[in-house]
Amino acid sequence: MSHFYSQKKIDRRSKSSMVQFLNDHFRYDTMNSWNRSTSYAHCIKLHNLGLTSEQLDKAYDVIRTDIWDELDVQIQDFVTQMHGAYTIGTNGRSSGYLVLYSSEWKSTGYKSYCRTCYQRNYQACGNTDGDNTCGACRATGDQGRVNYATPPRQLSVSSAGIDDELDFEDWSMEQLKARVNVVEAFDSACDDIRQAFIDMLEMSVVEETIMVPQKRYVLQASHAQ
Repeated sequence: MSHFYSQKKIDRRSKSSMVQFLNDHFRYDTMNSWNRSTSYAHCIKLHNLGLTSEQLDKAYDVIRTDIWDELDVQIQDFVTQMHGAYTIGTNGRSSGYLVLYSSEWKSTGYKSYCRTCYQRNYQACGNTDGDNTCGACRATGDQGRVNYATPPRQLSVSSAGIDDELDFEDWSMEQLKARVNVVEAFDSACDDIRQAFIDMLEMSVVEETIMVPQKRYVLQASHAQ
């Protein structure tokens, strides 16, 4: 069931129809309100998710857990769909809003890693003996560094607003269609996140105690006399 995704078909042959869809879409800050940068967004506060009273009671228990470890799957699916050009983040008090952000994949710069201690290195390994020695653990040969088959990358997210000016008069039809496609995909992904959260309400919240090692300094008598 769609909650954020509009069931009303947008006429992509009509510029006014697409502009109205974009102009009417809810927006929220990408950072703080004083930054005055906004983007397409949805409110995901519990009272806005269309939950039953029973689900709402359970939801207050569920949000005491680290729910975003589970919901990140839907966000990563969206990033993949957008080829890394856009992602979804949370903002606002208690992370009560899902916001569309611009992003891009960037190389980490690492070209090789150690097979023994997994230390990463910005230098690639050559073909001469000993040039794959790890600078951290000194492992070499079959236990030393090896080049990445696929160099690692990370997603760089921009906090700049998207379509802040809300003036699409100079946009071409193709530009408008492309933006509508992105925003509709965002709406659909927000529905997926909402549904994944609702599915989590079927699970039980249990309390567990974990022991966390802690380093501390203490005084002891010296053995030297």
